[in-house]
Amino acid sequence: MTKGLFEHLNETDAYVFSFVAYFACDDKKGNIFRRTTASLCKNLGYSANTVRAAIERLVKKKFLSHAEKNESPTKDLRYKYFDDISHHLEIGKNQYAQEFSSELRQVLTGLRAGDKHKKPSLKNIFFKVYVSALQAKTKDEKWKRNQSRHLHKALVLHGFLHNKVKFRDKYVKTSLSLSVPYLSAMMQWSRNTIRRIINTLTQIGLITMRVDGRRVIFTGIKMPERVRAGYNQLKSRLFSFAQSASNNANATELKPEGLKRPGAYATPAEHAAFLASHRTRSLPCLSSNTRHSLML
Repeated sequence: MTKGLFEHLNETDAYVFSFVAYFACDDKKGNIFRRTTASLCKNLGYSANTVRAAIERLVKKKFLSHAEKNESPTKDLRYKYFDDISHHLEIGKNQYAQEFSSELRQVLTGLRAGDKHKKPSLKNIFFKVYVSALQAKTKDEKWKRNQSRHLHKALVLHGFLHNKVKFRDKYVKTSLSLSVPYLSAMMQWSRNTIRRIINTLTQIGLITMRVDGRRVIFTGIKMPERVRAGYNQLKSRLFSFAQSASNNANATELKPEGLKRPGAYATPAEHAAFLASHRTRSLPCLSSNTRHSLML
């Protein structure tokens, strides 16, 4: 994907378009994408209805167009059935779609040639999105609530951050520091969405970061293996997990010490004395009359 892609498409359409364009701009495949809806669902982690609706929107926006199905001499063979039910798509006439596919073709040609030193001059910066982490293990595995949309966004932001961190580690040798407003304007998402995604990526262990004023310093980015298990909750404040951990630590330190709980064979009178002394130590700022009334 490219960061400029989200100025034209939402994350669902961007996923479908970038996946189709990867094959539709390949000269070896005739510049046509031939795959079924089930194949798109398996690779992208979307439902069939979501994929079909995304293709319709992309065709209306002229990012994609339907290609003509050529008659094959092997039409009587059984495997011709999959060619009949497959989508036949090619790059549309939209200006950005043409620019995207043209530069992606240059990137793929350079990678296949194996010439790492000669890099094409591109207007867009491409980064990999590891969407395979969202693939289901079984057919019965389904998303919980709205986790699909959030985790697809999370992998997009992870791919962008991973590409930036990899570049800085190789050339700049400094930590990646970005602000939430910058990421919000780049991805065309709200600032709360950016904060929630960063918190989710931190929670599932894909990134490590710290907040320095208004900027987020990303100290490490890990490769995703499987993130379909999802997250516990969405949080709109950065470092909320660290704050909750410190609060729990402080609460532990404030527990009264020096009181030994009676043993297993203690008498009822010893247990009653322990409870009374525990209540007395937990209310140090109250007067004796108020403490007596609370105990009653």
